[in-house]
Amino acid sequence: MNTLSVLVEGPVFVPGDAGYDTERSGFQLAGQHRPAVIVGATSASDVRTAIRFAAARDLPIAVQATGHGLTAPAQDALLITTHRMSGFRIDPAAGTAWIEAGVRWKAVVDAAAEHGLAPLSGSSPSVGAVSYTLGGGIGVLVRSYGLAADHVRTLEVVTADGEMRQVSAGSDLFWALLGGGNNFGVV
Repeated sequence: MNTLSVLVEGPVFVPGDAGYDTERSGFQLAGQHRPAVIVGATSASDVRTAIRFAAARDLPIAVQATGHGLTAPAQDALLITTHRMSGFRIDPAAGTAWIEAGVRWKAVVDAAAEHGLAPLSGSSPSVGAVSYTLGGGIGVLVRSYGLAADHVRTLEVVTADGEMRQVSAGSDLFWALLGGGNNFGVV
């Protein structure tokens, strides 16, 4: 596992390391992850490297942004945490946002409000924007504007082969990622 820390920019944790327990824990405390290794991804490149590393060693992979969702615990797996991937941009003229994997809704809501915009977020500002949207995005404005997932134009995803792909509405993968559950890649 030591070679992995040389290959990625973000931190790498194994059981017993200082910070391991904090990194594997999220908001949801039921079904705690106990992975063999954790990659604290700081970029899509870290995600690609972690996936390729896991594939070469036949390790299962799990992903966690804020840990709000209740998932099957990752045991003896590689856990990719994305909370360090917190960049985003608001395009006020187009009324759109580009959001990295670990962004929490509070940051997006605050930035959008400066332009008189409101994202189709949920009611909790601490939830991850990407994972919320991938789950459908049923928020307080759903009756007026629909699901958050209905407004996604493009997704960047690292698939199981470790390749970065950009997918849009013409792709089956695009629709699988939006509400189709887990295991299609890391968005």
